[in-house]
Amino acid sequence: MSTNTAALKKKGAPPPRGKAPNVIKADPRPSEGKNKPLQVMVPPEVFDAFSQRAGEKFGFSKGAKSQLFLAMWDAYQSK
Repeated sequence: MSTNTAALKKKGAPPPRGKAPNVIKADPRPSEGKNKPLQVMVPPEVFDAFSQRAGEKFGFSKGAKSQLFLAMWDAYQSK
């Protein structure tokens, strides 16, 4: 059994592969080494309030809760 490939010739060749920038190398965020997870169990009300506060202060995006925790830790250490 042979496959009819005549229709494929009309489509043309795929576009040439472009050179993509190295986004990992171009990342301006400083790398301070590996982060370690910190997990705590809190009541749902506390979690919701903390999430809301983190979103208000640092934007509703990935990492806002970590940023809020680190800001709280800095405030605690400065006392």
